[in-house]
Amino acid sequence: RLFRARDQAAFGDERKWFIPYYVDVGGGQSQFTWQASTGVGYTFSWGEVIATWRYLDWKEPGDLVPKLTVNGPQVAFAFSW
Repeated sequence: RLFRARDQAAFGDERKWFIPYYVDVGGGQSQFTWQASTGVGYTFSWGEVIATWRYLDWKEPGDLVPKLTVNGPQVAFAFSW
């Protein structure tokens, strides 16, 4: 992995809203691979609800699947106890 950044920025009066982001760039044995996601989330007393968009681009020369590109929405529920 060449580079990775992951964090979130809170905003709003009570700072319950947040913008998560994730970026991952790699080389390793593959030619070039990267992924990124960002979106919006809200914190409740029981956990969080997060909606993001993710993009993934993967290239592996000579493999059964030499190139894979996917992107689309994600929805997550994170429970805290």
